[in-house]
Amino acid sequence: MSPLAPPPVLPPDTFLLLRYLLIAVLLVYLPFLGIVISGSAASLVMNLSGRENRDERSLRLSRDWIEAVTVHRWVLLLAGLLPYPAIAYLCRRILGGRNPLTSIAWLAPFAAILAGCLLLSRYRSAIRRTAELPRTPFLAGTAGLLSMVSGVFLLYLLLGTLVNPSKLPLVRSSPVYILSWNSLVEFLLFLALSIGLSGGIVLRFLARDAGAGGGDSEYETRARAAGTSFSLAGALAVPTLVVLDLITLPATGMSTEVFAMAATVPILALAVFALLYFSPGKGDGGPGDRVSALFVLMFLAVILCYQSAVANAFQGISAPPGPLAAQAVPKEGKAAGKDAAVLEKGKKVFDTVCSVCHRFDAKVVGPPLNEVVPKYKGNVEKLKGFIRNPVKVNPAMPVMPKPAIKEDEVDAVARYLLSQVKGGK
Repeated sequence: MSPLAPPPVLPPDTFLLLRYLLIAVLLVYLPFLGIVISGSAASLVMNLSGRENRDERSLRLSRDWIEAVTVHRWVLLLAGLLPYPAIAYLCRRILGGRNPLTSIAWLAPFAAILAGCLLLSRYRSAIRRTAELPRTPFLAGTAGLLSMVSGVFLLYLLLGTLVNPSKLPLVRSSPVYILSWNSLVEFLLFLALSIGLSGGIVLRFLARDAGAGGGDSEYETRARAAGTSFSLAGALAVPTLVVLDLITLPATGMSTEVFAMAATVPILALAVFALLYFSPGKGDGGPGDRVSALFVLMFLAVILCYQSAVANAFQGISAPPGPLAAQAVPKEGKAAGKDAAVLEKGKKVFDTVCSVCHRFDAKVVGPPLNEVVPKYKGNVEKLKGFIRNPVKVNPAMPVMPKPAIKEDEVDAVARYLLSQVKGGK
């Protein structure tokens, strides 16, 4: 089988089950990683500020925040690591059980998240002993935060291959093609939701507990202000990022369902604004419970939107390459002088190799073949030369990777393409 072959199509029931399982794992895993990242960043900033300004309340808030988002050292390690193998397994199954990406691509995010959990665990242990941290534990916390951010960003790049599986041949030829604007926007959206959710946790636990247990009203005010600022910042960034997410989503992932679920996110963000401005903020954690719940619902809406795009993208791959390509190869006497066996071989090469990136009547990775093949005006040798050694023609399109096919297959697929488009002969 050619290394550029598309992932085999799974049975509908199996594909649906894998998607539901992936939704469930992501809904637990991504919010947890998000609150760890945003809470750790806030703790590090407040610890640095508290030490420089000799502010005991900032140091206390720094310690309480990291403890609130990490819960316990073993919870951090287990919850931060155990779901990842399940995500990797489900992604590979959705891609047909093959390994379209190298092992390093799957192991790199796990290694980065593992290092981040260990370093943040050390930072958490040190800050529990003394809020005025020595240099080494503070640097360990900073390194842990950067490692976690890197690991989650790499994870989003891998998840992006499910939304645009037709890019896999390009990724195999050059790993740089795994980068995409959509993955970057999805990651920024994840950070915005995480910041808002972390703020809700502060409003729920720290602002309430401060007044009840410590009797320090100034600390309670500071904790409430920090939680409100984080929640508002997340809610403010989310609508713009959702729009950018839709703009950068591959065309094969678009559908009415995707738009509908994406539209719920700004509505939920508006509800966060309303709660924080109109809630009295007293008793039982004020609006913290409701703010946290709204951000969890936003996470759910974004994940469901993503999974709908995945289903749409794979429907595009499992569908026939196009009405012209789906037609039966002409029989003898209707091949207009072409050898039927050659055309049949060309169709097989197209369906196996070329259809990953090309359709006759639609843009996937490459342009519609109905538009570009007629430019060769029946010159099979010129088309064969391009297939052998592709060059960048359209600046808006990525360069076509050199297909791993033999010379006789090059000839067959070139003749097949010319026979299938109007003006190709």
